[in-house]
Amino acid sequence: MKVDDIMVRDVISLSPEDTVSKALNLMHSNRLNQIPIVNDSDDYLGMVFAKEFLSVNASPESKLKNFISKTPTLGREVAVERAIEMILNAGNRAFPVIENSSKLEGIVSEIDIVVNARFGHATVDSVMSGAIVLEGDDTLGNALSKMRRYNISRLPVISKDGVLTGIINVLDIVHMISKPRERASKSPGLGTMAVIREVKVKDIMRNAYSVEQGSKINDLTGDLKDHEEVVVVGNKRPIGVITPKDVLELLLPKHGGPTFIHISDPESEDDKNEIERNITKFLKKIEGRLENIRLVTIYVDKHKTRKYSIRARLMTNNSIVDAKAVAYDPISASKEIVSKLERRIRSAHSSKLPKKHRRGTIRKEQF
Repeated sequence: MKVDDIMVRDVISLSPEDTVSKALNLMHSNRLNQIPIVNDSDDYLGMVFAKEFLSVNASPESKLKNFISKTPTLGREVAVERAIEMILNAGNRAFPVIENSSKLEGIVSEIDIVVNARFGHATVDSVMSGAIVLEGDDTLGNALSKMRRYNISRLPVISKDGVLTGIINVLDIVHMISKPRERASKSPGLGTMAVIREVKVKDIMRNAYSVEQGSKINDLTGDLKDHEEVVVVGNKRPIGVITPKDVLELLLPKHGGPTFIHISDPESEDDKNEIERNITKFLKKIEGRLENIRLVTIYVDKHKTRKYSIRARLMTNNSIVDAKAVAYDPISASKEIVSKLERRIRSAHSSKLPKKHRRGTIRKEQF
């Protein structure tokens, strides 16, 4: 299958002279996390991203030309498998389709790929990440801190007794920036964010779409398109979250021989090589504890505080192990992630052994 077969041709785009407020309103009403920017001749100039507006405290009146990011592009004849690799490696949710040097012809997003794919008997259990949650009375400041710490874009909301009551994501928060409000300072961006950070989560959360463990991914692709994420629950309590990007990992080419390692958004090639060395060394160390490890995905994110967060997901034919770590450099974070993965695997491996072969008490790790 090629990009031309699945791309969206009726693309919502804006000009460099449009405002942040206009972009945010379009993003919220159309559930878009990015919008391409074009000039009067429909030449592609770059993309603006919802998360970027949030991270820089963008003023609603600012022009989009100040926030344009250059991105890789796709051609119509590019294989969908290549588009999947680009989305996972770059960390973007969508890429523009360009023809005739610079003309914007369409866009391909992670959800466009997901709704056109089939996933066999795969269930949500094989791709979900552990749920990091908030309570309704928590503030958006707390929500933003968790999103940055764990490099995630959505958080399930629970009641005092742990029952799922809603969900918030980046689009729900950035939409508030576009609303006129009293400024807390002479800096519009700073004043807006100072007010937004004190808002209660329950005041902006949406209804969450949830399913039980064991649900088949093939039955949920339309729900992922409508809701952006699906919360996996047990006894009405969130135990995991799946997103289109999580599901994309199942579509990566299955290579024979060595495990396929994806490292997304490293700060430099040296960092990427060092992280890959740490992961490769780790995989050799755990040989025999997990069978048929076919994919390791690593997501690296640098924060404004100079901290790095890394999310790792290790997939076999019938199980998944994931972990998160934060440090002041990507190498230290990768070593921490290896340590956490090893503890998770050791715990899972020991729990499968007959009691007489176990040593001591198995402690449940929290991540």
